[in-house]
Amino acid sequence: MAVSTRHRWLNRLLAGTLCVVTACVVQQAAVLMAADWTSSVTRHDVSKWAAGKMTHTPEQWEQARQSLQDAIALTPRDATLHDALAQLHGIRGRELWTTGAADSPEVAAYREALVHQEASIRLRPTHAMAWTNLALMQYAVNETPEVLFKSWREAARLGPREGEVTETLVYIASQVWPFAPDDIREWVETRKPGLSVKLDESTARP
Repeated sequence: MAVSTRHRWLNRLLAGTLCVVTACVVQQAAVLMAADWTSSVTRHDVSKWAAGKMTHTPEQWEQARQSLQDAIALTPRDATLHDALAQLHGIRGRELWTTGAADSPEVAAYREALVHQEASIRLRPTHAMAWTNLALMQYAVNETPEVLFKSWREAARLGPREGEVTETLVYIASQVWPFAPDDIREWVETRKPGLSVKLDESTARP
């Protein structure tokens, strides 16, 4: 085969390969865009459910879970998807709440939430709200004070001026006030003057 002929065949082969690669890239991009659009709608709904601004049916909850799981399968390094799944399972835990015992269905739901919140933090370790939610879920599953306060402190360190972070951390501290270390008590008093006195009084009552 002449050199020029061989070059023509090689060029055609290369062009065909590039077309296939381009088609695959375009198709994958389309899939990712569709997944991102679907998950963004789902994330919006989940945030509304969490805030009590929208109601949902069990079927809608399951659809949201499947949508987020599908999106994670396509983009596993998207921390916001794990945040949303954690929030979704947290909603289930809140709805199922009975006694909060270790073997209760609500604690099982919060443990599932915890898995996704930890995944989110591994992907985005400097996000204050993610650490705050982690502490909240650790409180829900009756994690040890040492583990809980470690997450609490990291959230406080990363988000000292974030309103939602502050309010949630104050709430968590108020729930475990008899066990709260001095630095956490001081942190709460600095941001909510007078609250520590009220909490001391309420926890001291028989």
